[in-house]
Amino acid sequence: MNALIIEDESLAADRLIRMLSKENEDINVMAVLDTVEKSVAWLRENPGPDVIFLDIELGDGKSFDVFEEVPVNAHIIFITAFDEYAVRAFKYNSIDYLLKPLKKADLSVALGKFRQYYSLAGGEIDMSVIVQALRRKEYKSRFLVAAGSRLYSVNVGEVAFIYTRERQHYLKTFTGHDYLIDNNLDELEMQLDPACFFRVNRQFIIHHPAIDQVFAWFDGKIKLQVQPMAYEDIIISRLRAADFKRWLGK
Repeated sequence: MNALIIEDESLAADRLIRMLSKENEDINVMAVLDTVEKSVAWLRENPGPDVIFLDIELGDGKSFDVFEEVPVNAHIIFITAFDEYAVRAFKYNSIDYLLKPLKKADLSVALGKFRQYYSLAGGEIDMSVIVQALRRKEYKSRFLVAAGSRLYSVNVGEVAFIYTRERQHYLKTFTGHDYLIDNNLDELEMQLDPACFFRVNRQFIIHHPAIDQVFAWFDGKIKLQVQPMAYEDIIISRLRAADFKRWLGK
């Protein structure tokens, strides 16, 4: 069995390799990749694996963006830290998923399903079904926030942007109010409608109507000016800039 690992957390990738080596001596890990870009390039230049262990969140985008760039005819076992995101779609075409932290028992079950379906289906898989299933979800519509001893419900349309500061997570409304929230940005990136919100960097998720001006910056980066103003300059890296421009043009 030839396996490909697409995972941007080196510790998680190393743990999976160790678990696979103990699970079955016939498993050959062809490569370990940590970005969408590297994965697309590798799949274009190498024979396809039998199974791909695929982390959902990569440093340069969502892993299922790979499917839209290059044909993939392999069974997928997704890896995710978020059960809510996983359970919606991962039972199509012999797909399974593993929740982080990875557990040996879960891996054994997933590999067992892979062997069963692979022998029956001959390895054929429809990636368009997977992508549609992954993208089809209900998005967050409101936040519960606290101000003193009172709780408020803030509709998502009132949110200008969400940000992290000194390890705390906040939302800022269009009226300029800042509210402390429990959700971290990794969770919210998956819960918010991607047509309206964009994760520009590790500190900020921006609501489209909050964008005031967009500036070309150094080394292919982008600088945003938002209203109301953010507590620091919002800079988009060169790697994220192309995705941001496509998002703006949708």
